[in-house]
Parts: sequence; C-alpha cells; structure tokens
Amino acid sequence: MDAQERVRQWSERMQQRVLQRVSPAELEKAAAAMLRAVDDVSTRRWQVAVDRAAALPGGVRPEKLAALTASMSRELAAAGAAAGAVAATPLVGTAGTLAAGLAELAWFTARAGDLVLTIAALHGRPDPTEEERRAWVLAVLLFGGAARDGLAGAINEASTGLAVTDVGPTRKIPIATINRANRLLAQRIVSRYGTKRGAIALGTALPLGVGAVFGGTANYVAVQRLARHADALFARLPYSAIDTTAIDIAGQLAPAPAPDTTAFT
Repeated sequence: MDAQERVRQWSERMQQRVLQRVSPAELEKAAAAMLRAVDDVSTRRWQVAVDRAAALPGGVRPEKLAALTASMSRELAAAGAAAGAVAATPLVGTAGTLAAGLAELAWFTARAGDLVLTIAALHGRPDPTEEERRAWVLAVLLFGGAARDGLAGAINEASTGLAVTDVGPTRKIPIATINRANRLLAQRIVSRYGTKRGAIALGTALPLGVGAVFGGTANYVAVQRLARHADALFARLPYSAIDTTAIDIAGQLAPAPAPDTTAFT
C-alpha cells in the first residue's frame, strides 16, 4: 500500500470521528487558531524566512527548494508520527483527543506559512508587505495547485469587477484591494472549517486542502504538496503586481493558465 492510499484510508476514518465528536464551538476555535497562525507568520516571520532561504544548501533554486522540502518534511513527519501514536490508543475517539488534534492544526498552519514564505524568498520576492505575505499563505493553503487562480478570483471579487483582461503592463493592484481580498479568504476559512459541515473537511484536509490531518506519512505527503503548490504560485505570480500607494482600484492579476485539476488527488 503506497503513501497516498494510507493517507486516504486514514482520512476516511478521521472524517467520521471528527464529525461525531467535535462540537461546532471547537471547530470555530480551530478555524480561528488557523487564522491567528497565518497572521503571526505574515507579520513576524518574513525575515526568518529570508534568512532560512539564504542558508539552504545548493547553488540554484531547485536545489535549495529540494533541501527545504526535505527538511520540513522530516520535521512535520516526526511530529505527525507522535500524533499518530496518540491516535492509535483506545482514547482516540474521545472529544479531548480530537480537540487536541484540531489545536495542532494551528501549529501545522504556522509551519506551512513558514514554508510558503521561505519559498517566496527563494523566488526573490523583495520586501513584500504584510498583506501580500498573508495573501500568499492563504492562497496556497486554500487553493493548493490553483493558488494563483484562486488569489486572482479573490482580488477580482474584492474589486469593482474589473476583468483580468483589463490589466496592462503599467497597471497594478492597490494594497487596499489585497487587504479586502485577504478578508474574503479569511471568511472562507471560517465558513469551510468553522462549522459542523467543516468537520468532514477537517477529516480529509491538513489544513485547508493540503493533505491529511495527522500521522507521519500524512504530514510528509502534505509538505511535499504544499512546497510544490507554493513554488508554482511564485513562478507564475508577477513580481510587480502590487501598488502599495494607490488609493483607487487600478488593476488585476494577469490571466493564468487553467487550474491544476490534479492538485488534490
């Protein structure tokens, strides 16, 4: 049985446990904790990501990305293995155990954010604003391999409805629009994961559509996907898309290729 199949089987079991045992209040707390983790990473950990990227071994970006992915995969796989050992005990079905597991999603979210920002640094992103960093992390966690298209959609929804084809070489997205888009993305996290229906999603996704919730194998697979999705986002996202001084809505992300329909398979 390969890693993907083990993750799928574990996720199916976890779905039912979460759905049966976790209250709506606990789900709301989990969603709120995820958002706090994203905010913390976005506001405080950019320079750490830059330093981490600079210290990675390798002479070119693909080599550095491979080293980063391997390191983060090992770290989170070890943490997931510990959580999986707890989940294998007779107490796994209790609300307390599941609540503790949901709380751990916040920690994984923070480490996922660190990974996304480090990959942004590897792509040479120069001094992004906090709102840009927040948008990157939210987009990758929510949309996976279609992060750029998802972010473009959120920005379009946050604007006055300008089409993506309206953008020209000199037109940029004002920071106020990014701020509004981030609020929309945050609302989607709460609506997806902060309700009873969100229990099924929490049972299958770690967090926000990346992988599975617990277990060394699940975490390893999740980090591999997350790194691939973040790398794809920054390879396709314009370097000069943000205007930090504009007051009026000035533009939109350029058209993107069709979404990656295999992102979550």
